Amino acid sequence: TGGGGPADLCGKLEEMVEVRTRDLEAANKELEAFTYSVSHDLRAPLRHINGYISLLTDRFTASLPEKGRHYLDTIVDSANQMGLLIDNLLHFSRSGRQALHLTRFDMNALFDEAFTTVQPEGPAGSIQWIIGRLPEVSGDYSLLKQVWINLLDNAVKFTKNKKEAKIKIGCREEDGELAFFVRDNGIGFDMQYAGKLFGVFQRLHSASAFEGTGIGLANVRRIILRHGGRTWAEAEPDKGAVFYFTLPKS
Repeated sequence: TGGGGPADLCGKLEEMVEVRTRDLEAANKELEAFTYSVSHDLRAPLRHINGYISLLTDRFTASLPEKGRHYLDTIVDSANQMGLLIDNLLHFSRSGRQALHLTRFDMNALFDEAFTTVQPEGPAGSIQWIIGRLPEVSGDYSLLKQVWINLLDNAVKFTKNKKEAKIKIGCREEDGELAFFVRDNGIGFDMQYAGKLFGVFQRLHSASAFEGTGIGLANVRRIILRHGGRTWAEAEPDKGAVFYFTLPKS
């Protein structure tokens, strides 16, 4: 009979996996280098735009008609949005390039630090926060802090139009993993579009209604993948959403 035995087949499969793994790693490195380069290259023309905006604002605002001032304000807003987008792209690129510094720490302390950076858009106290006890974990402290900041900012943003906004944070253990979650009663989304949530520049709501660059959740997924975890979300339109991420228990 022709062909090799089981050992030959296993050897070929292992070789195919190694080749595809190398190709994937090379593609990821090229994508990260491209993102980093583009982000830096975009800063120079943006500096020129901001410079001329400042000159126009300082020297000619008084002589511009009302419509001209409106156009100038629009340019300023667009330049600021571009600057924010570049910053987020750089952060996204760095999160995939920097080495992981793994330590054991209390997730409650990390969460408290992240929570203090989140500024609700509504009046003080307009959000009801329900914060459960969180376990100790092993991971990169600064990167996981960014995960919490992004998820909390997301929850605050999409509950801003609720009269009685509620955001719940907690953790449960399942199948050797710690599953953390951020649940809100905000605008939610249609689950048929859930696959787009964690992609770069993917948005389920218009930028005019909810600000953002479409990079935050992509960064969350990248950081959690590097920790060996998973990310997903569940929601219903106008009934809120819950975002999950897992970390290995041990």
